[in-house]
Formats: sequence, C-alpha cells, structure tokens
Amino acid sequence: MDLTNDRTSINFALRLRRLLIRASGSIFVWSWVIFSFAILGWIIVAAFKRNDTVFADLWALPDSAEVGNFGDAWGLLNLTRTSINSLLTVGGGTLLTMALAAPAAYALSRVGFRGASGLTGFFALGIGIPVHSIIIPLFLGLSEAGLSNSLLGLTITYVGVSIPFAVFLMTGFFRSLPTELEEAATMEGAGPVRIFFSVMLPLARPGMVATSIIVAVGLWNEFLLALTLTFDEDKRTIGVGLLNTFGAMRYTSNWVGLFAAVVIMLAPLIVLYTWMSRRIIEGLTVGATK
Repeated sequence: MDLTNDRTSINFALRLRRLLIRASGSIFVWSWVIFSFAILGWIIVAAFKRNDTVFADLWALPDSAEVGNFGDAWGLLNLTRTSINSLLTVGGGTLLTMALAAPAAYALSRVGFRGASGLTGFFALGIGIPVHSIIIPLFLGLSEAGLSNSLLGLTITYVGVSIPFAVFLMTGFFRSLPTELEEAATMEGAGPVRIFFSVMLPLARPGMVATSIIVAVGLWNEFLLALTLTFDEDKRTIGVGLLNTFGAMRYTSNWVGLFAAVVIMLAPLIVLYTWMSRRIIEGLTVGATK
C-alpha cells in the first residue's frame, strides 16, 4: 500500500509540475502577444490623431481621422525613393538567396557526399555570427570591389548574411521529403539535376515559401547594413529613412507623422503575414515533423 501511495503521489506531482510549466508558458506567451498588439494598436491610433492631442490622452480615440498624416509621412520618409530601394534590395536579395540556398540544401541533404554533415554545421555556425562583428570587413571588401554606396553591393551583402539561415532551414525540409519518388526518378534514368528541378523542388514548395517570407521580412526590417553601406540619400532604404524622420522630429515635433511613417513601414509585413500565415506554418511544421 505504501508503494502504491508513493507512486500515486509521484505521478500526481509530475502531472502538476507539467501543468504548471504549461500554464506559466501560456501566460508568458499570451502576455507578450497582448502587449505587442497593444503597442501596435496604440501606434495605429496615434497615427490618426492631431499632433496637439497625441500625448494629451494616450489611449483616447481621435475625434476625427487625420488621414493627411500619412501624406506628410510619405514626404518625410521620401517613400517613393526609399520604398523602391527596399523593394529592389529585399526582393533581389530574397530571390538570389533562395536560388542559391535551395540547390545547396538539396545537395547537403539528399545527394550524400563526404563532408556534407560538416558543411551543414558550417552553415549553421554562420547563423550565430553577429553582423556587428563583420561590418568592417564587409565595408572594406565592398569598397575594394567598387560596390560600396550602391544598391547592388547592399543586395549582395543581404544574400551573404541570409544564406546560412536559408540553407539550414531548407536542409531540414529536404530531409523530410519521401525518397520513393526520388528513387523512381533515378530508375527512370533521371540525374540529380533533373530530379531536383522536376521532383524535389515542387515538393519543397511549402518550405521554399516559408523560408522566402522569413528571409524577406528579416531583410525588410534590416537597418545596420543599410545605414553603414549606403551614404547617399537616394540610396537609403525605408528603415534608414525612418531614422532620418525620427531625427527630424527634434526640430519639427511632428510626432503623428512619425507614427504614420511607422505604420506605413509595418503595413506590408502585416499584410504579408496575414495573407501567408497558413503557408508559413505549413512549411515550418512539415519540415520539422516528418
């Protein structure tokens, strides 16, 4: 009887511990979600206020929607130019990253050659290298190549810093794909290149989409490289333009214009995540569970 009671008590304690861990984790996650949505909601509401009322009552709704704030923000950010620069560098960087990462991940995970595991670990190691530690060599290298202060140089840099993560994520996804179709294609006489483009790449579409979106969002939010590697105003990205807008607030105090500029910068990311959230989750979970 004592042994039975002891086992019951131990099982109850273990279940209680697991429940407490889950509850504390859920509380932390939901608290963070609520906090994030509260801050985002406040910024959106503030973007429609008048400048003389934005700090009078922080959580009060505006009497009338000042849509003109977004027009002012467009001019402050020079959005026509900075948006084009961001689209060119982020779009080009994402496409080149996936064009290089997909075949590299396939070779590392499916071809099977000596040193593949070591190369995979090398790419994983690259994820942990902070950009701050390589910013000076990057600047000097681009200057020597004549690519400093150019969108092309910034795009190439974006590709370089994004490839380790993209290869690491896509390697796990390619490993999760079934081998039967690959073996059937081999029996039909298809080589590795034909198998990759005709069989494996279509199967890897969910992982490709998820990886592309994560890379694009990270590059859209990137700030340090764009600030350091470009000097001219006509080559600035939207993140650097937002910094310049913040600096101008010290003289104009146009805070509603700043909040509207933040909303404009965040809007593409919110729309992208809302539209593609199912594909992102599908791509990440399939590659992680199979």
